[in-house]
Amino acid sequence: MKRASLNFAIVLVAFLNLLCLAFTGFIMRYILPAGTGGQGRILHGGQGREHIKDLWLMTRHEWGGIHFYLAVLFVTLMIVHIILHWSWIKSYFKSLFDFSQKTNSD
Repeated sequence: MKRASLNFAIVLVAFLNLLCLAFTGFIMRYILPAGTGGQGRILHGGQGREHIKDLWLMTRHEWGGIHFYLAVLFVTLMIVHIILHWSWIKSYFKSLFDFSQKTNSD
């Protein structure tokens, strides 16, 4: 696989992973928040008669497990992304802090 194709695949998977992270975070924060006794904040304004103990057959803790592994995958993908771009990062910082190449117009 060419380096550009590999980089594109990593960035695409990282973006989709980030969307999934945001989705699971939203579920854990607003649909199945901790300490509500099963009464979600969004559904019924947290005042519903029905207790919301799970969503799509998964509890808050199971969603938290998915969220954790998605976060681990995202960090891993970002490390690989940085490794693939390491030469560019080094040359950028070298040109940013290299004052010896300044030309005098005098």
